[in-house]
Amino acid sequence: MINVFMVDSNESTIKEVKQYFSNHSSICIKNTCKDGLEAINELKTNKYDVLLLDPIISKIDGIELLKLMSNNNINTKVIIYSDYFNHNIVSSIYKFDISFYLLKDTNKDILEQRIIDATKLNYIELEFNDNSISKKTSKLLHDLGMPSHIKGYQYIRDAIIMMYNDKSYIGGITKMLYPDIAKKYETTPSRVERAIRHAIEVSWTRGDYDLMDEIFGHSVDFDRAKPTNSEFLATLADKLNLDEKINNRNYI
Repeated sequence: MINVFMVDSNESTIKEVKQYFSNHSSICIKNTCKDGLEAINELKTNKYDVLLLDPIISKIDGIELLKLMSNNNINTKVIIYSDYFNHNIVSSIYKFDISFYLLKDTNKDILEQRIIDATKLNYIELEFNDNSISKKTSKLLHDLGMPSHIKGYQYIRDAIIMMYNDKSYIGGITKMLYPDIAKKYETTPSRVERAIRHAIEVSWTRGDYDLMDEIFGHSVDFDRAKPTNSEFLATLADKLNLDEKINNRNYI
């Protein structure tokens, strides 16, 4: 059973979500509250698998709650569940390791799947390490305009981290990378490939053109022709590797 702690000031939202999961076999809305101070005290006292958090709450807001969680080494997986997509909020929360950012009009079956997905993220970076590759990858994808609520986002995030940690994946995207991600999320390699392609297409139409030009160079032309899945993943993994080497050199 996945125990979820829901923090939201909107009673109707809490009621709606609790009703949806009331008879669920593997997800339980174990507890709810409406303000940040009550939430941090509860998180200090009891352990939950997933925190479903609306960042607009009373007493202390969601960003301050995430800071307190970090300071108290509370590593509960976090899903932001908001009425709207605010870039200032997104920029602030991505300093922390957020599993997903979902809008409240997202279908409940997707919310259900994201709660399950969040419990499968087992990277060591989820321990609120400021220098984690997981956080850097999330920020990079956000800067490229990729929304975290689409399925391909998490596949791409995982793929880049896997390629960063194991260079053999770069030459085996179809035969190794897609199957390994598919196994993790209990889906098929072809669905992983399609979801990644869709996420890249979304990013390419809404992202920062200057940043894309900086990262992908000549692959970006007047038609904004997008790179292939392999080019996109390998280029971002290589960028993270290069940035890490430069940072390490600066510390010497």
